[in-house]
Amino acid sequence: MKIFISHNPQDKEQAGLINEALIAAGHNVLYDTWSMRSGENYLKRIEENTKTADVLILLVSRNSASSKTSIHEFSAIALNDLSKQEQRIIPVIIDKGPIPTYLSQYKYIDISSDITNGIKRLVEQLEPDKLIETTVLSDALREEQQVQARDKKINDLAKALHEGRLTLVCGAGISIGAGVPAWKDLLIHMLRAMITRMSASHGLEINSDDADRFHAKYSPSALVVGKYLKNNLGKDFLKELRQSLYISNPETCEVLQAIVDLARPQRDGNPLDSIITFNFDALLEENLDEQNIKYQAIYGEGFRNSPNQLPIYHVHGYLPRKGKLSPTMDVIFSEDAYHSHFTEPFSWSNLIQLNKLSQNTCLFIGLSLTDPNLRRLLDVANRKNTEKHLNHYFIKKTPSVTKTKDTMDKLALLLEEQDANELGLSMIWVEHYSEVPSILRKIALVSSMRSHH
Repeated sequence: MKIFISHNPQDKEQAGLINEALIAAGHNVLYDTWSMRSGENYLKRIEENTKTADVLILLVSRNSASSKTSIHEFSAIALNDLSKQEQRIIPVIIDKGPIPTYLSQYKYIDISSDITNGIKRLVEQLEPDKLIETTVLSDALREEQQVQARDKKINDLAKALHEGRLTLVCGAGISIGAGVPAWKDLLIHMLRAMITRMSASHGLEINSDDADRFHAKYSPSALVVGKYLKNNLGKDFLKELRQSLYISNPETCEVLQAIVDLARPQRDGNPLDSIITFNFDALLEENLDEQNIKYQAIYGEGFRNSPNQLPIYHVHGYLPRKGKLSPTMDVIFSEDAYHSHFTEPFSWSNLIQLNKLSQNTCLFIGLSLTDPNLRRLLDVANRKNTEKHLNHYFIKKTPSVTKTKDTMDKLALLLEEQDANELGLSMIWVEHYSEVPSILRKIALVSSMRSHH
């Protein structure tokens, strides 16, 4: 049988042992020993080197997860397999590193705890009468493997929490369930206020109901709309923004409550290190107040938290529900403000994010990976990460909620995970956002259990 082994060069010892065992069993083994040149077409090269193989063995490890070459190679192999509707891949887990979600779709063999017996089991599974059983994955086993892969990541996050080096990075998704308007709804509500003002000031024959029509017809970018609003609402801009944020009187939701549980000081472990939030609202602070958890909201230079306070960094600005608003409040809402934020590498908010990305394990919740500044900071931190291990985690909804995903859904998941891995992120996929609170609570539970061992 022709077998192709793809491995990271740092895993050559394990690859060599597998290679020897397979040759001894009579297989024709092709090693992945070439060096990929910059700009080379991975798909074409993988196609050339794997098209005649009966089985493709991918050695999954911390090293492969943190290598751009391995990330491209593995995903290209999986993509090639997907395009042919074949099941020739056998992932072999050689350590406790993260398992890419697109590889947990295949029946894998874990040799991390006992390499000798693990390789023996692999050789036995490659006998002709067992090969189909080895490569074809039942729905039940696929679900079991995905749960195991997720549990590995939860254990890593729990360990980081227990050691006091876990940072939560939160986006709009954590507050929407409580009633804070989604970005588009927020913009339209403020457009209504702007149009009402302009109509009264300049005698324009338009009214607030035209805001929806304006947005639908011209569809300017959110940052451009932000600039329109800031320019035309003037000194009332922050007041209108705050009013729009809290218009439905939002209070709490399951995700916010789960974050509060995670932030609760542990009896025998270290506390949550910090929270970075891109949200303007104060719902997180209000929910912490309800549970008497000490914190300090930080939204500019000069703020300091005491050792017993959880720092909450509002890197795009902060608008509490009540109190006087400073006209100098720096809110990243409009195009000009975002450009300043992006082009000032030594701004306090960029430095805070880089520091936490470089020193801690970060868990991203309720946001996307489309913000150019966030992507830049992730890339910078990942380049400075000498070990290159995927030590940050990103919770995101899978491309489809159907049990039987079509090829396009599988392709989207593979490409998104490839992109995230290159930024130093390991993905935690959920079918529904309602799963997020249980993941957060499990992290807290596993962390507390570590104290009793």
